[in-house]
Amino acid sequence: MTEHDELHRLRAELDVLDGTLLDTLRRRLDCGVRIARAKSRHDVPMMQPGRIGLVKERAARYAAEHGLDQAFLANLYDAIIAEMCRVEDAEMSRELPAAEGRR
Repeated sequence: MTEHDELHRLRAELDVLDGTLLDTLRRRLDCGVRIARAKSRHDVPMMQPGRIGLVKERAARYAAEHGLDQAFLANLYDAIIAEMCRVEDAEMSRELPAAEGRR
């Protein structure tokens, strides 16, 4: 196998992993929409600091157990959580008029 062949094969593998990662992020955000709808139905506030702490602790533990940079995963999860909060907030704002009509 030539160097070019090896790099091509490894990059193809990386492309598949990127596709999986992106699909997983999309599914996570889709789940956030469903969570926002449930929060609206049950009058639960969007912001749940305890849950955010739990998710961040789990990521830090995973990093430590798998030899990953904890700061990298913390930054990654900060971005994911910020987007999740934005998505939930937007969805709950859309759900608010419907929820008020049910009262």
